[in-house]
Amino acid sequence: MKHNKPNTHHTDIAIIGGGASGLAAAIAAARHGAAVTILEKLPRVGKKILATGNGRCNLGNLSQDAKHCRGFPPPETVLAQFQGEEAFFRSLGLLVRSDEAGRLYPASGQASSVLDALRLECARLGVAEICAFDVREIRPSDGGFLLLSSDGNTARARRVILAAGGCAGPQYGTDGAGFRLAEATGHTVANPFPVLVPIPVEPQRVRALKGLRVQAKVTAYRNGHFMAAEEGQVQFAEGVLSGICVFNLAAYQPDVLSLDLLPWCDEPHVLLTEVMQTRAAALPEDQLTGLFPKRIGQALLKETEITGKPLADLVKDWRFPAKPATNWEAAQATAGGVIHVTKNLESLVVPGLYFAGEVLGVHGDTGGFNLRWAWASGTVAGEQAAKGLER
Repeated sequence: MKHNKPNTHHTDIAIIGGGASGLAAAIAAARHGAAVTILEKLPRVGKKILATGNGRCNLGNLSQDAKHCRGFPPPETVLAQFQGEEAFFRSLGLLVRSDEAGRLYPASGQASSVLDALRLECARLGVAEICAFDVREIRPSDGGFLLLSSDGNTARARRVILAAGGCAGPQYGTDGAGFRLAEATGHTVANPFPVLVPIPVEPQRVRALKGLRVQAKVTAYRNGHFMAAEEGQVQFAEGVLSGICVFNLAAYQPDVLSLDLLPWCDEPHVLLTEVMQTRAAALPEDQLTGLFPKRIGQALLKETEITGKPLADLVKDWRFPAKPATNWEAAQATAGGVIHVTKNLESLVVPGLYFAGEVLGVHGDTGGFNLRWAWASGTVAGEQAAKGLER
């Protein structure tokens, strides 16, 4: 149910942000009998949902292991209160299917089906959508809240859920406004930085490799300490290393990435000796093409000449100095965020104010885990805000 913006709108629960977590919160609260209004600053809700999963919306994962989400509040406490993506979307009339990696997608294969299911349920429950309502201030007032927009309109609510997202993907409306609102209400926002994002490396190290992909085990180090390792396909791009395995390591903010190009080989010196002997008569650029793309082989041989590092050691530990990622436009998620909340996602600073989604200090791996957090935290915040009306 869509309404034109009134000068002052009254509701039980106002949800700031009409993204994944905001829509889930609206459904949960309305199912508990609350009058709910979504305040969205864009012309329509759910813009970012349409862009996820390359337009297919990787909405969750078969794996229910809570280790795929990290941060504070402890994600396992919130996830344990959620029924799971398959059951949640089936309750909306949307069926999901998994791929070979366990990633969940709508059966239609279209992200628009996910947004349609959420909006149809909101409409059925009588949830109001007020779009182009850019909340600039949350003001406690008369036992509830007064919400002021950038154009002078206001809304009054007994409870508020802040679900305005983090900073990742500002082109979809998540430009850090949620953090600014949280800070203005007295909350500390813990060190937000982009994750699930390509990791910058020294541009000259990857310039000649741009466009190549290679299977590798990637290890992240910071200050000389091992942080984590992932195996998968690494992509060489303009000044960055990319690929799912690299994305998952960005949260550790490494200063060195090490590529093991032969993770399946325990005796690389034996293998390389055989290959090099077989290709002894070949030009240098062709000597390693039996193992690696030509330009990869050329780069490895050049580095052994410059550094003196044995080739067998280099292919198992090819190091790239790295820098913290800063590209919010390329990031899929935000690490860091609001942490002063209860296990029910209510503020410890402002009673009656709840948080959901990326504005909280939780992030997940690739594979649908960040959207799982959105659905779960939105559901919990919506249910608890509705129950809070009884206090």
